Amino acid sequence: MGIDKKLLRAKEKVTDIYGKTVRGGAYIFPKQSVDFCATVILKYTSRDFKKLRSADFAEMAIDEVVFLVRGFYIMLRNLGCSEKIALEQYNAMERRMGYKLRLASVELERQLDAIHELAKEYERSYISFNYYDKTYFLRYMASKVEATRHYIESVYGSYTDIRSDELSDMALEESYKESPQTSTERINKEMIFFDALEHDDEYQKLLQQQEKLIAEDTFIKNKQARFRKIQVRLVKIREKHQMELFGELLDEEEDAPLIIRHPMDVLKKAVEDADSRIKDHAERDEAEAAKTPEDIEREKAKMERMWQLLEECGVNVNFDLPNTDEQEEEIFVRSGNLSWEVKGTIHIPCYCNKGQITAYKGIKGKCAMKCPGCGYYVLVDYDDMTAKPLELHGPVRRVEKSRINGRWQK
Repeated sequence: MGIDKKLLRAKEKVTDIYGKTVRGGAYIFPKQSVDFCATVILKYTSRDFKKLRSADFAEMAIDEVVFLVRGFYIMLRNLGCSEKIALEQYNAMERRMGYKLRLASVELERQLDAIHELAKEYERSYISFNYYDKTYFLRYMASKVEATRHYIESVYGSYTDIRSDELSDMALEESYKESPQTSTERINKEMIFFDALEHDDEYQKLLQQQEKLIAEDTFIKNKQARFRKIQVRLVKIREKHQMELFGELLDEEEDAPLIIRHPMDVLKKAVEDADSRIKDHAERDEAEAAKTPEDIEREKAKMERMWQLLEECGVNVNFDLPNTDEQEEEIFVRSGNLSWEVKGTIHIPCYCNKGQITAYKGIKGKCAMKCPGCGYYVLVDYDDMTAKPLELHGPVRRVEKSRINGRWQK
């Protein structure tokens, strides 16, 4: 379930309900939770609990998930855990099981089914509801459901845009904390390191074994020793590659807490944006309806001038034009700025001697790249229009050359 097992053990010697002494560290069961614990034991071999033990939570019945999450939360409270600690464990179980998400999904399906059942009920109704009444009423229902779907799509689009902008701003702010050189070196090291792990057969096989162990019904009971052994070996392989490639171990990045806006706050803003768009559409529709024949003719003449301008420049205009400013478009077309201008070609000094990069005007700075032919790493400088072998540490070129030569020999 993902909770801290230590919280289910006695911290020191305690006395049970029969007056017997229970040693510290032993599992203890509050009297109020005995029925819950007994039910868990009885259900241990059931289909849902097998799915639980193989971490296939989505296939569990939602009722069983609710039973377990609430049961363990109450058990922790009965064991004397504070409300804060019990809630922390509740959240750990909830996230692991996808508890709230599944409840929300079930509620959504329930409401959709309810609308469908209403439609069937109205279709069968014969009280003051004739054939044409039903037809028009069900059409009305369909139109309202369609409008709701469009509205939800609009809110979702705003929500994801707001969250994406927030995360992008955070990433940009984080990037300012290190110099471009440090950032480039860190990214390059990570690229080389993960590439080495990807081509390490032993490492990949151990990862597969680890995943299979986690999925087995008997994992918790019988396989923990093998699981720990695999984890230790994976760590050693990662450290071995880091030492061979860079002569040192890479710094482990701390998982700093990600402080982002509360979902309710983002949802409120997304709903406001969607409502604003609906209002704008309504105002545009009203303005469109209020246009005189003269207004329509003026807009038509303006659009024809735009088409003529584009056709003179050889642009295919066999599609609906976007809402483009006429004067701005004319300046753009007359300037000839209709395509990317090539700045030049940069040759990659790699083993296959065939790699090259096309650089366009306006591009600047440095970038780590990998030759698509032989996989050799280089550092491209778009300012000087040059590329050179990537040398982060002495052993890097030797290891890379050995790896690539080995590939050629195969």
